[in-house]
Amino acid sequence: MFEVISVNLLFKFLMVLIFGFLTGLELREYLYAKKEPITIGTTRTFTFIAMLGFITNLVSKNMFMVGFFILSLFFIIFYLYKVNKNKRGILQILVAFITYSYGTLVDISIFIIPLMYVAIVFIISSKYKIAKLASTIDNEELLTFAKFLILSVIILPILPKENVIPYVSISPFKIWIAVVVVSTISYVSYILQKYFLASAGIVVTGILGGVYSSTATTVVLAKKAVDSLVEGSIVIATGVMYLRLLAIIAIFNFTLAKELFIPFLSLFLVSFAIFMFLKERGNNVQTEFNSNPLEMEVAFIFAALFIVMAGITEFVTGHFGNLGLQILSTIVGFTDIDPFILSLVQGKYAVSDNDLVQAILIAVASNNILKAIYSGMFSKWQMRKAFWNLLFLAGLTLLWAGWFWSIK
Repeated sequence: MFEVISVNLLFKFLMVLIFGFLTGLELREYLYAKKEPITIGTTRTFTFIAMLGFITNLVSKNMFMVGFFILSLFFIIFYLYKVNKNKRGILQILVAFITYSYGTLVDISIFIIPLMYVAIVFIISSKYKIAKLASTIDNEELLTFAKFLILSVIILPILPKENVIPYVSISPFKIWIAVVVVSTISYVSYILQKYFLASAGIVVTGILGGVYSSTATTVVLAKKAVDSLVEGSIVIATGVMYLRLLAIIAIFNFTLAKELFIPFLSLFLVSFAIFMFLKERGNNVQTEFNSNPLEMEVAFIFAALFIVMAGITEFVTGHFGNLGLQILSTIVGFTDIDPFILSLVQGKYAVSDNDLVQAILIAVASNNILKAIYSGMFSKWQMRKAFWNLLFLAGLTLLWAGWFWSIK
């Protein structure tokens, strides 16, 4: 027993020592490149700081805190000296504190220290890229993101997990999870398009737009000059929409996702084939979206629509069965289909899974018809290729719905 503990202790000590050394080495390279004249120390100093953290933590948690306090006093003196020399950066101090914490982090998991080290290397080596990115981000967007995090982290855990909304068979907790998931997926696409791939051209706009909102993408691109590539990008946005919906459905109802896997994948492949044909005949241009999908008004409207759609679906399926659900799906397809589809995959209705699959496909087909109309209307009926191809995809989607109806 003693030997096992000794080997384990030795392993932890060597890990702390090695990563303390590597952290100091990375910081030294950074400071040398920056030609920083004032330093706490580098490789050896940070190795000893990591060792000090390990030893004090080994003695007791109180001793670890005493060591932390003593280091803090030293770093205060060091910082005051820097300020006196007109230097105000605290990067070295922050890295030193993290290195000291290696001694206690190693007790939590052996993987945490390597992860912390990788994070330090990434942040230090990406300083100028991060600064450039930060300078381009709108402060209003950061505030919006902060509000959304608060609502997600604080509100979500306290929402009831029971069905407390009249005529709705979905709990507030599940409703808000749906809001968070859909908004997050859209936000990732929005950030990539706006800040990382802004100059990538209209093709990327179409692909990422399909993740963000294929309907909004269709409207934005339809206002561009008539071009085969623009029309192809409208089509691929709808193609990506199939994959996006499949991923969202899989998160909340894997059974329905399995049923929809082949239809949605085949429809995406058809969209991709049309896009490849059209893109060879067009010219690439740039475009972007200006609306942040994390705006709180959007999130609350989505939640409200979710509740309304769930209530209407509950009423229709209870009184009119599958026929009523199909008619409702057709109508809803001409609006925002996300709340409706999420209410279908999370709720408990008086219809079969096969009926739900049909309803989803019908709603998607109707939505494709809406996008076809938008592509024609906003291009003054010049984008005929996009118009007819979106109608073609709508027809194929309805054929899949008919196939599921035939195997009931």
